[in-house]
Amino acid sequence: MPALRELPLRQVLARLDGEPADALESETLEFKNWVETPDARERQLRELREAVVCFANARGGVIVLGVVDRKRTRREAIAGVGDLDPRQLIKSIYDGTVPHILVEIDELFEPEGRLLAIRVPRGLPPHTTAEGLAKIRVGKECKPLTGPELARLVASGGQFDPTAETLPGTSLADLDSEALQLARRFLATDGQKPELAALRDEELLSNLGLVVHGELTLAAVLLAGRSAALARWAPSHEIVFVHLRSTGRYDARHDLKGPILVALDALQRLFQAHLRVTPIQTDLFAEIQVPDLTGWTARESVLNALVHRDYFLRQSVHVEIHPKKVVVASPGGFIGGVTAENVLRHAPVRRNPLLASACQALGLVNRAGLGVDRLFEELLRLGKGTPRYEADEAGVKLTLPTRTHEGFARFVATEERERRRLDLDDLIVLRTLAERGELDRWSAARVLQLSEEEAAEKLVSLRERGYLRPHGRGRGTSYQLERRLSEQLRGTIATDDAVAIDAESVRLRVLAQLREKGALANADIRRLSGYSRPEVLRLMASLRESGEVVLEGRGRAARYRLPEGQGRRDRSGKK
Repeated sequence: MPALRELPLRQVLARLDGEPADALESETLEFKNWVETPDARERQLRELREAVVCFANARGGVIVLGVVDRKRTRREAIAGVGDLDPRQLIKSIYDGTVPHILVEIDELFEPEGRLLAIRVPRGLPPHTTAEGLAKIRVGKECKPLTGPELARLVASGGQFDPTAETLPGTSLADLDSEALQLARRFLATDGQKPELAALRDEELLSNLGLVVHGELTLAAVLLAGRSAALARWAPSHEIVFVHLRSTGRYDARHDLKGPILVALDALQRLFQAHLRVTPIQTDLFAEIQVPDLTGWTARESVLNALVHRDYFLRQSVHVEIHPKKVVVASPGGFIGGVTAENVLRHAPVRRNPLLASACQALGLVNRAGLGVDRLFEELLRLGKGTPRYEADEAGVKLTLPTRTHEGFARFVATEERERRRLDLDDLIVLRTLAERGELDRWSAARVLQLSEEEAAEKLVSLRERGYLRPHGRGRGTSYQLERRLSEQLRGTIATDDAVAIDAESVRLRVLAQLREKGALANADIRRLSGYSRPEVLRLMASLRESGEVVLEGRGRAARYRLPEGQGRRDRSGKK
């Protein structure tokens, strides 16, 4: 499967003495010329973006820029790319493709000239150029993506599983014996079918879907492959573990390049060595032991990164332990409509289904998919802050707070002892209020990743159960912790002081009211927010600058509205 290997490009280039470049091309390799003249630049960039889209809609691959077709010697074929800037080229491709495609570019310095190897990841089709042109790689050619083929890709979501690809020439001899022993141990203790642990290696792997007709899948190599097999078939696989001191410098670093099952075992020992346990006294003189992270949370966060990462990107998974947080970063952004703003509620979408299902069968990951809800809940029950996801096309970063709010951990333990179990939404709202002091329906919707109506119902439920006290009336009602609970979680001073609504909550409230009412005056916004006139002017100036609102009229007749096309909606959500 050449798109996943370190392509031996220099070996291919050596064959240009005697073979034309087009004869060496394949489904995952193409050569393109580059002419260093201003009038040809835009045309060549357009053609290059079309080629990138073509590869992304198929299996990904490599485009070598600076090689001329139909030449019989290297000296004639390698024309080079002059001083073409790889960073500008990456930006041009990214900006000129929809959805955006983030490529990697290697510089190859050959005696005949400088070449650029553009590595195109397998995308989630259909991709097009910014002009709307779609192509797909078929053999050595880029064909227009139209009609039935486009419909099929749209209907299937472009799903392609690189970890299900069989690797030619591989066998059980390419697997690590320690990893296979660990697979049996995981199966026997937590697996969906513990009886599989007693099977011979080939039967075991076949039952997990990891071996097809005697050849290994990429998932098999990732989970249990020997170092040579991993280096050949999955060179991007690596976990970099770093422990950082408060100064920001690290005092421990481990580069784990072994199979996932062996790496997990090593990671468990590293987490145990570097994470702490804090004893907390409860109100009945009992003591609870609160770890920085539970073993399950630590393992799940790393496994999610490994199972959902993009193995086409030649980057590592990074695990960093900071004094007050653990950060796990993985290559490749979210797919299938998942974002940092909806990851808690979105149905699971898997980039590598076979690898994910094998990990589930072994009992390693949450059966529901991402396990995000349980991850949030475990941290919050320990008195930690809410986990935070950040994502772009290049990668996903998960931050897990490890600092313990002792009052909150004590409160949750007491509620559970009294059989008043709090669900995940309860925990998110109460933990947020312990930090911020006040929430309304709009700010609650953001932290809960729910609609405004659903968030309002959660707030009302907590008020009815005696956890919250309301301020105001109607849709503008905001909520604080009930006074005694506030004293327990925030302290007497914070409870007695009036809590100002934070700027983000005000922004969300104003935009929601504009969607509902169509227009607001300065006085309306002052009533919504409690802001002074100058504060409202500053807020609305920032919203105008970001393009979120427009101002119509002057003086007392001035009104703020949403931009054209984002106007007033009725209660059903229709314009």
